[in-house]
Amino acid sequence: MNEFRKQFLFPNLPVANWYPGHMAKGLRIMSKRLLYCDYVIEVHDARIPFSGRNPNFDLMLKGIPKLLVLNKVDLCDQSKCMEVATRLRDEGEKDLLFSNMRKQHHKSVKELMSKIKKATQSMGDDSKALKLMVVGMPNVGKSSLINALRRNNLGRGRATAVGKLPGVTRSVLFKIRICEHPEIFLYDTPGVMIPKIDSEESALKLAITGILKDNIMNDYLIADYLLFILNQHRQFDYAKFYGLPEPMDDIAVVLSRIAKRLGALQKGGSLDIVRAAIHFIHKYRNGELGRITLDQITTSEQLASGQIST
Repeated sequence: MNEFRKQFLFPNLPVANWYPGHMAKGLRIMSKRLLYCDYVIEVHDARIPFSGRNPNFDLMLKGIPKLLVLNKVDLCDQSKCMEVATRLRDEGEKDLLFSNMRKQHHKSVKELMSKIKKATQSMGDDSKALKLMVVGMPNVGKSSLINALRRNNLGRGRATAVGKLPGVTRSVLFKIRICEHPEIFLYDTPGVMIPKIDSEESALKLAITGILKDNIMNDYLIADYLLFILNQHRQFDYAKFYGLPEPMDDIAVVLSRIAKRLGALQKGGSLDIVRAAIHFIHKYRNGELGRITLDQITTSEQLASGQIST
């Protein structure tokens, strides 16, 4: 088997950022609506439990109870979940839940509702309708979570649009009923990015998982970083999936072989490498090339000593 890179050489380029006006506006409206909310659910991608979380969400809370939902657990390395939970609790997350909201009847939907009811039982008058807010980065599954709660508690279909592209929900919506006994409403909100991404590595992780809008970063670079990650984690399903003779570390060779297998050609007959890169990235996002937790998990002792790696 080939030798693989031990380190990824990030290009010396400006760090990609994506913070359009509707996100800034949405954050301002969310801050005002929070004054009338009893509980907040922050949804994040379980594959990057530490990278890319928006600190503005916690700054808005001002004492409002919060649950952190790490969604898309079916796409991460589930053997790491306990370590992830330990580190997050060390960092101050009091309540968290791993979920798979793509499956509308997954056990985590009932666990989520149980946590909501338990957290809100002590909030006073039983006759008062409870108001929740769901916040998170783009494309982490907020709308799927809302629809799953409605289907399981009310037997109703979609209340909000679900899409594979980030930015489907662009405005703070009106209250959506998710339960009748007790009466619970929630606000869906637009996915809000970090105003400034701190490193190329963080940007690439956000791009690989589909949180960062696809046209913000170079597809070839994203595919190269993904290949590096797959090889580092000894996840070689891509070789079998694309009919490669063995795992490889040269993205140019890998994408050329993928393009040939797909019959992806440009005008004039040359291989369409961009189409091959996009195919490679999307197959990973769907869980077809291995289930990986992209963030490295460090102990509280390592964090305290400054050996921080995300």
